[in-house]
Amino acid sequence: MKEKAGGQRPLRQGYTTGTCAAAAAGAAAKVLQSTVMGQQAGARKEERNIVVVKVDLPEGERVLIDALVREAGKDYSVASVIKDAGDDPDVTDGAEIVARVTLRSEVGSCDEEQVIIKGGRGVGVATKPGLQIPVGEHAINPVPRRMIREAVKEVLGDMPVEVTIEVPDGERLAKKTFNPRLGIVGGISIIGTTGVVEPMSLDALKATVKCEIDVAVEELKSNSTLNTQNSKLFFSPGKIGEESLKQVFGNIRVVQTSNFVGFALQYARERGIRKIVYGGHPGKLAKILMGFYDTHSRNSPQATDFVADYLGIKGEFNTVEEIVNFMKSQGSRGDNKDFSGLAKSIAERISGDFGFSHVEIYLFDMKKGLIGEGRWDG
Repeated sequence: MKEKAGGQRPLRQGYTTGTCAAAAAGAAAKVLQSTVMGQQAGARKEERNIVVVKVDLPEGERVLIDALVREAGKDYSVASVIKDAGDDPDVTDGAEIVARVTLRSEVGSCDEEQVIIKGGRGVGVATKPGLQIPVGEHAINPVPRRMIREAVKEVLGDMPVEVTIEVPDGERLAKKTFNPRLGIVGGISIIGTTGVVEPMSLDALKATVKCEIDVAVEELKSNSTLNTQNSKLFFSPGKIGEESLKQVFGNIRVVQTSNFVGFALQYARERGIRKIVYGGHPGKLAKILMGFYDTHSRNSPQATDFVADYLGIKGEFNTVEEIVNFMKSQGSRGDNKDFSGLAKSIAERISGDFGFSHVEIYLFDMKKGLIGEGRWDG
């Protein structure tokens, strides 16, 4: 648990969708075991039909999770877990993760094939390359797949079964996630690399940024006339910047970096990208020139005074947008102390810090109007 500021109660950790899916599958396996082999289905609270399941997390910890037995037959069983995200504002908090375990008559040719894992209703399907799962498969990531398989095999051994994971409310919840941007349709993803959700964690957001870059890179690779060395990758801090760039360039893919500018740019270089375009408000992007690649307000100062000094203007300004409006009222000054000059300086700084061969910066006001553009070839 993490301590809140001001001595308040510690923040609770939660569990990922992957951990919940593994727990539901383990519970269903216990019930199936009791049916097929005449054994007790583990620790059970009979009055609520609850099975207590032990789940091994990827980093070695073993946790106990309650699962609800929903249905059982002679060759199948169904159990579910209600996801508890702790104190993290996760859109899947409270979602029901369902696992159906069914006996198979055929036996696989290798150990892993004893447990076949599939996705069902409410679990998204990948439609674009660049993700951790191939195009056409349900979005159950590798670590959760391993956890599900281990949970089932611990109970049933080498008994051949098929596990189907469903999220009844998954399609609706997915609309509140980044899945549509990543080309995952029809539901949420079953994810998690550590098995736990850290309260207010930034890891999930960073993972989403990486996924967006991976998808964008694969799209560039699939275009026979382009490659990652010579084509440009487009970035913006958020939705306004993305919409503004599309007004300039048309229907392009834009990676939203949130405040993780440096994280996104570094990962893009690792993926072989040499040319980038970044668009956004000067109040956000000027922080790059100030040396701050994490642009969150708690990790970087406001850029108002810096922008005013850069432009050589005097006055009391509360926001950079006020400076934008002031500059508009003054008209062209005939020098480089304008927002295009600022954009060029930002481009030069990014190129120097990350080694991009070509950087273009587009600055927009809050009404999505273009107020400056600059580029730098390193």
